[in-house]
Amino acid sequence: MKKSRKKFLQQSAAGVLGLLAAPQLFAQVAGESQPVVMHAEEGETYWIGRRNSPLTIKVAKDRQGNETMSFCTELIAPGEGIPLHKHLNEDELIFIHRGEGKLELDGKQIPVKEGSVALVPKGVWHSMTNTAKENLVMVFSYSPAGFEGYFREFGSPVGTPWKPKSQEEYNRLNKKWGIVYK
Repeated sequence: MKKSRKKFLQQSAAGVLGLLAAPQLFAQVAGESQPVVMHAEEGETYWIGRRNSPLTIKVAKDRQGNETMSFCTELIAPGEGIPLHKHLNEDELIFIHRGEGKLELDGKQIPVKEGSVALVPKGVWHSMTNTAKENLVMVFSYSPAGFEGYFREFGSPVGTPWKPKSQEEYNRLNKKWGIVYK
């Protein structure tokens, strides 16, 4: 009798846990992403800021339906950089594909070079500066996906001139996309 009661309790507990987990499992299946392959010449490229850095969106939430991550590249010219900021909603993974620079991360100045990787959790202040004489190529990803939409609104498509924004437009974009600049 003890074995059957123990087995009954184990099976009941497993069943209850299964019911609790089921909505999560079904949600993941319903929003499942498809595999994506992007080649070097593919993607959406935008001029970013007055420095006219080309930024290419390779994997995007609204293009490939990937909810979990996006993937972008940016070329940063010598002496140029990305101002100090933090993301309120996304973690960012940064990989230095080519070049070298200085990453400010949570108040610390960290030299980076080809092959360096940094994980920047949401809410952490960070910036990137190219300290070399050649271009720095930064590859980066956001999780969850979606922030790449900021670059579409902030930037200007390559082939068109950079269109500066008013302070009100910057404020609206920053609030909409959950980015804060110092």
